[in-house]
Amino acid sequence: MAGGDVARTPKQVWAQWMAANDEGDPYRADLLAAEMTRVAPDSFFAWFEAGLHAKARRNWHQSADWSGRAMVLFGEDQAKEFDGANPAAWNLGIAATAVGDWATARRAWTAYGIDGMADVSGPIELDYGQVPIRLNPDRPSLSLQVVPEFGTTEVVWCWRRSPAHAVVANVPLPESGHRFRDVLLHDGEPKGGRRLGDRDVSVFDELEKLQDSGLPTWQAQVEGATREDTDALGDVAGGRGLGVDDWSGINLMCSDCSHGIPGPEHAHPPASGGVATLGMAGQEEDLRVTLREWLSTRPNVRLLDLQLLG
Repeated sequence: MAGGDVARTPKQVWAQWMAANDEGDPYRADLLAAEMTRVAPDSFFAWFEAGLHAKARRNWHQSADWSGRAMVLFGEDQAKEFDGANPAAWNLGIAATAVGDWATARRAWTAYGIDGMADVSGPIELDYGQVPIRLNPDRPSLSLQVVPEFGTTEVVWCWRRSPAHAVVANVPLPESGHRFRDVLLHDGEPKGGRRLGDRDVSVFDELEKLQDSGLPTWQAQVEGATREDTDALGDVAGGRGLGVDDWSGINLMCSDCSHGIPGPEHAHPPASGGVATLGMAGQEEDLRVTLREWLSTRPNVRLLDLQLLG
């Protein structure tokens, strides 16, 4: 037992677990989370809160075990409280995705109410469209949460492949510690929003980098390129599995604005002329071939520099 040999009541354990969280004591909180499941083995909330704690600590196997038990204990009373959606199933889906247990992930998403998961097997690689994800989140969502700390915070657009993982579609700044086509585990709680065409879409926080793409990040300086020119380069590069972003148009925001829905004052399109800074991703020879092809049809555009950043 976390507090001695004498069994305590669930209320006592809960009080001490809350105190450990308030005091920022992850080791004691770990022990008390496990004790909650022993003193209240039939309680949905005991297993759910333990699974949520393990999620915060990025202990994915433990989170899967505890969340899986909570999912089974989800009953009519809990369904009324959570409007029919089983939050333990969502956390199980995240944890199973983190460890690559696709069968369990499919079972969890199905239990949550997501269609099309149960009748197929293997890794989940669907097309859920584009989603903005906050790399290296600057505001933890949960008590004692261990957040990714690869570098500076940045919101990037990603191709969402399941309810909990996505592939980076932008070329992140090297300071973020991420690369084009990295695979990310992300949370499901909206943390601000961004505009995608004529609609607002939710920003989700990164929980884990599941796979580093290994693709080098480059910086190109080009002169005389318009938005149409850089868009055309992006189309050519994208067809070859390469990344291109106009870093000249990056929007720098304070944390409060980043966690909200930025207004027009945060829209800073690059100038139509002058020197533009492009972020690029891929192998050098592939990028140079692509740039030569692009420049061959644009006599007014000139490549000034192509520099490897990492």
